[in-house]
Amino acid sequence: MVTEIKEFSSLSEFMKYVDEKLSEYRKMLGELLRVLEDVRARAEQTSKLRSLLTRLQAAAGETAASPPQTTPVVDLRGFKVAFNPTAEVELEFLEQLVESINEKITRLQTIRKELEALGGEDIEANIRVVVIDDVPRALMIKV
Repeated sequence: MVTEIKEFSSLSEFMKYVDEKLSEYRKMLGELLRVLEDVRARAEQTSKLRSLLTRLQAAAGETAASPPQTTPVVDLRGFKVAFNPTAEVELEFLEQLVESINEKITRLQTIRKELEALGGEDIEANIRVVVIDDVPRALMIKV
C-alpha cells in the first residue's frame, strides 16, 4: 500500500491527475481482461480434460488412484505464493486483480463526478490530497 500526500496548484490540475489515473487504469484493465480470457480458456480446457479422464476411467471400471494434485498455495501473512500454478489458481489471482482495478476506476470516476463543479471554477489554491494506492482519499483546499 502506497500512501502519500500530493500537492496541486489548482483544482483543474488535480482533475487532470484524476483523468490521467483513470486513463492509466482503464488501459491496464483492458490488457488484463485479454490475459484473463486466455487463462479462463485454459482453465476451462483443463477442467474438461479432467472430466473426460474421470469418465474414461469410470467406463473402464477403474477407480481413480488419487484425486488430481492441486497447486500448493502458501499464504505468507496475506501474500500468496503458488508453486507451478494451475490455470484455475492463475485465474483466481487475475480475477482478484481485475476486481481491484475495477474498484479503483469506480472510485476515481466518483471523485471526478463529484468534483466537476469545483474543477470548472479553476480556483487558484494550494491543494493537498491524501492518496492511498493511487486513489485520492482526502482533499484539503487552502486559499
